[in-house]
Amino acid sequence: MNEFNTLERKAGVLTIQGMQQTTIHTGMFMQALAAHQAGNDKLVNFYVERFPPELRKAYDAWLAQKPFENPNADPHPFVSKLYMTPGTREAAEATAKGAINQKEAGVAGSISGQYLANTVLFAAVLFFANAASRFKQRRVRVVSFAFAVAVFLFAVVRTAMLPLS
Repeated sequence: MNEFNTLERKAGVLTIQGMQQTTIHTGMFMQALAAHQAGNDKLVNFYVERFPPELRKAYDAWLAQKPFENPNADPHPFVSKLYMTPGTREAAEATAKGAINQKEAGVAGSISGQYLANTVLFAAVLFFANAASRFKQRRVRVVSFAFAVAVFLFAVVRTAMLPLS
């Protein structure tokens, strides 16, 4: 369960970092777009040369669609088919691994709960077996001892059905 929590926190941090990087990338793109609209090709090249690889790839794919002439082109390079938010893949992997760990922790918790319940049943057996000897009436002693034996057999069967590891 601790590993699940660690992976969930890691996925959250990666997502936040990716969003922060995307915000920076968007700002760079907007500056390049403003320079393009102003007709300042030197400034456009200045920004484009400084684009990180993932943004540059998306930008080049977007430009290949001829967005300034083609009305059917994607509105910007940040659409999912062109641009992937940094850390998205790693965050998804951490989340998937965390889900597996959470499931395993749930199974382990269930099994440990069953072992604990069996321990309580065995303690009840000891109680009723000891109490049987203290009753004065034979019938009450026999019923109490028979109940202890029945609970013992039930607990043994439950324990035998549990996995060993």
